[in-house]
Amino acid sequence: MIFPSHASDSERWQHLKVGVSQGALRPGWVLIRGLLEYRGSSLEANLIAEDQQGKRKHFALPVTLKGTLLELVYLPKGVQRVWIELSSNEPVSCTGPIALEPVSLLTCRILMWRRTFSALLNTPLRQRRAQGLTWALTLFNPRKAYGLVGKARHFAASPSYSDWIALCEQHTTADRRRLKRAITGKALRQCVFDVVIDAREGAPLAAISRSLVSLGRQLEIPFRPWVLTTERHHAELEEKLRGRATVLDAEALPGLLDSSKWVFMLAPGTELAPWTLAWMTIETRTAETKLIYSDHDYLMAGKRIHPQFKPDWSEELALASGYVGETFAVRADLFRRVLLQAGFDSTFQLILDAATLAGPSAICHIPAVLCHQRYRPSAMAANIQVLEKHLRQRGVEAEVEPSGTHLRVRYRLPEPRPKVSIVVPTRDALRYLKTCVESVLSKTTWPDFELLVVDNQSRDSGALAYLERLDRDARVRVLRYDQPFNFSAINNYAVQQAKGEVLCLLNNDTEVISPDWLEEMVSRLLQPGVGVVGARLYFSNGRVQHAGDVLGPGGCAAHLHGVLEADDPGYMHRAVLPQDLSAVTAACLVTRRTLYQRLGGLDAANLPVAFNDVDYCLRVREAGWRVVYTPYAELYHHESVSRGRDDEPEKQARAKREAEYMRRCWGHVIERDPFYNPNLNYSQPDFKLGKVPRVTWPW
Repeated sequence: MIFPSHASDSERWQHLKVGVSQGALRPGWVLIRGLLEYRGSSLEANLIAEDQQGKRKHFALPVTLKGTLLELVYLPKGVQRVWIELSSNEPVSCTGPIALEPVSLLTCRILMWRRTFSALLNTPLRQRRAQGLTWALTLFNPRKAYGLVGKARHFAASPSYSDWIALCEQHTTADRRRLKRAITGKALRQCVFDVVIDAREGAPLAAISRSLVSLGRQLEIPFRPWVLTTERHHAELEEKLRGRATVLDAEALPGLLDSSKWVFMLAPGTELAPWTLAWMTIETRTAETKLIYSDHDYLMAGKRIHPQFKPDWSEELALASGYVGETFAVRADLFRRVLLQAGFDSTFQLILDAATLAGPSAICHIPAVLCHQRYRPSAMAANIQVLEKHLRQRGVEAEVEPSGTHLRVRYRLPEPRPKVSIVVPTRDALRYLKTCVESVLSKTTWPDFELLVVDNQSRDSGALAYLERLDRDARVRVLRYDQPFNFSAINNYAVQQAKGEVLCLLNNDTEVISPDWLEEMVSRLLQPGVGVVGARLYFSNGRVQHAGDVLGPGGCAAHLHGVLEADDPGYMHRAVLPQDLSAVTAACLVTRRTLYQRLGGLDAANLPVAFNDVDYCLRVREAGWRVVYTPYAELYHHESVSRGRDDEPEKQARAKREAEYMRRCWGHVIERDPFYNPNLNYSQPDFKLGKVPRVTWPW
């Protein structure tokens, strides 16, 4: 079942009013210049200009990731005083005075051109087109181009959903002409959709009518409307519809599939964007595509709300939440295979069975809001038996239980259980190491594991004495790595001596919370095709530090959501649901030892400190394996306590080399992470709405 977006009401916003150094205020262009100290994830800066009557005008001031405030603002007549207002979810301060400097029109143009030309040279063509940023606009309307570029800076205000719609869904007359040429030129008119409105549960006539009316507004693409019902209601519904759609009994569905190419499933009451079938039709050109779904939002009192900007296909998220929804397209021959093998009881069942038969490479996600649903409470609990049946058909031994408004799959473990080698690199840091080791040894309920503590040149006498005592525990082996710190090399060294079939990479600044953490992680790892499983990690104050990683938003790689309160489910509840991702952190992950060795482990040559876990996960996915996050394995994590911050020139140079290496190797994922929707904010992975368009029309 689909669910509304969750807007966190637990963000603790702080507000700061800052004076501005200024001379006499005159109307015209001014340059706001300053530097802010900030380490949080949400920051809004506004210049407030007040006239004699007390009327105020707000100017949004974008801030870079490094805290630089450098923005041109046009002050209107009558301004008497100005100040800066900062709103943030973490403490923010100014490292010096914020200055307001009048500039001439020529200087203003030069500064605007400098920023916009830089953006033109460094922004991919596809994104520039979506954003509307062109060389001509920059040359002849630098003010507008400057505004477009400013919206993409790191800390710039995200739009409201109504503003986002106005910004990103402008389908102009020229776009419509291009659509007509695309459809005609590629003979796509021959791809007729059979649109099936599933009314077997007794949908009201008004809901069916709303869907049929929206179908009538579709651009360019022919279709055949059908209403699927039961034999009992066939005659009544046929009379009420009076030829607006053909009424179809479930028993007659195989006959429809024999004459169809594609079936578009449409939930009663759902309305479509005018270009929905056209966009779907264009996606059918790829021969391997067999299942297509899109983003959606909800209609309430005629207003569009709660956009559901979904990831590309995620099997784990689909099992738990049914996030695809009830409106999607499936190739008729695939539908027929599902019908023969398992029947057709619900769209949830159809999605799961069709996806299994088609395979992930045949599933297409369109990152655009193509349907508008009526919100109704989650019905996922009613799908327990559906999911159990689906898993049995796949030969997966598991139990399904409700988990809030979603479902939780508990995979059965084999007997005997595989041995797990837990690798913990350390140097001194006795306080954290002792907490980590004792939590593993005292809380972990997994029956067969070994703990490999890798000492990397500890000097502290207390730490050395503790390591000596540990070495006498039969469950622990202390390994000595007497080389300069290299996180990748340390882990690779330990894995060479590991005895377990399963590897667990674990930081020395972690602490076990849930005793069955290994049961949860390993049970998911042992499912077919899964190569890595990551855990849910908390800061010591209880806020969520890690619920999966993402590439692109925020720079190179970052934790999804940013920092969350423990009870915040995140956008579309994704912080509390298992899901496929591009990467998870090696602060706590499990992987197959054979896979780790086959791929060469962590990259010690190019990524000695940072991003090595992300790179490993990406290589795992490139080799055809899945990376999964589970929220049900919980640990504390005091991030980077051992190695400290990259605040020295040598460390900063190393960090820069590692980031550049990641961009060279994984630039295509950084540009478009499949598990983070491109319509969302790319300045940071906070799941707020995108500030600039990143998705273009496909025609």
